[in-house]
Amino acid sequence: MSRKLVVEFTKMEGAGNDFIVLDNRFLHFTADELSDIADRFCPRRFGIGADGLLAFEDDDDADFRMRYINADGSPATMCGNGARCIARLAVAAGIDGPDVTFATDAGMYRAHVPVDATKPVRLFVPEPREWQEHVSLDQSLPDGIDTVHYIWTGTEHLVVPVRDAGAAPLAVWGPRLRKDPALQPEGANVNVVAEGKDVHSITVRTFEKGVEAETLACGTGVIASAIATSRLRGEDDLATHPVTVHAEGGTLRVGRADTFDRAGHLYLEGPARSVFRGTFEWGGEER
Repeated sequence: MSRKLVVEFTKMEGAGNDFIVLDNRFLHFTADELSDIADRFCPRRFGIGADGLLAFEDDDDADFRMRYINADGSPATMCGNGARCIARLAVAAGIDGPDVTFATDAGMYRAHVPVDATKPVRLFVPEPREWQEHVSLDQSLPDGIDTVHYIWTGTEHLVVPVRDAGAAPLAVWGPRLRKDPALQPEGANVNVVAEGKDVHSITVRTFEKGVEAETLACGTGVIASAIATSRLRGEDDLATHPVTVHAEGGTLRVGRADTFDRAGHLYLEGPARSVFRGTFEWGGEER
């Protein structure tokens, strides 16, 4: 019987969105192996427990590459909270900061990682696309929903305006909307969004595909919800009025940079921290 490999990992979280992070520059796990590892170790109680797996890899055209795998083992293009976490890990691993550039399956991203690990990481993101106000779905909308909007912010999102995000039955709405035939084959994450007491704040809860459950925060969902809310208000000026977003796992901010070299660039800013480090065994017939 072949010997199992002892694999080091870092557990990280950004606003409660948590990840198993592997330094794949040395491990060289294939895409299929990363999917198997995510499926085995992301489930809570039966594994390490995480919303997804991040692989930190070499890249010829950037400081590094981020590969993201959902908790169910399916590949995903982008994760905003995960991107902030892996940017922080990259700088800690020796990548020159505080500004880093990295490749993802959703395109090239940049991040500013402060030396002080208690300060938020600012992730600069590409412009959203495929904005569809009052999008038509194949199935009728569940009771309690008047309309839904669609936008791509690194992955696919539905934005559902509600009066009270905390009271919305997301566990019921999420699976139904996420798998609507009109959205296939990719599907979409489902965000319920309520305007806050401050005109430039919102509360967001997200049902994530791949996790197939509500998560404490979703970075691309936070961006989607902030942009959709601003556009629906008719004041899409995130440079002057950044949006403070309250998620179950913490507070994030979406805005446009006003610094000379980043002026006008859309960003997501929020916490990113290492929780603990550990090892697991992998190998034999699994590897």
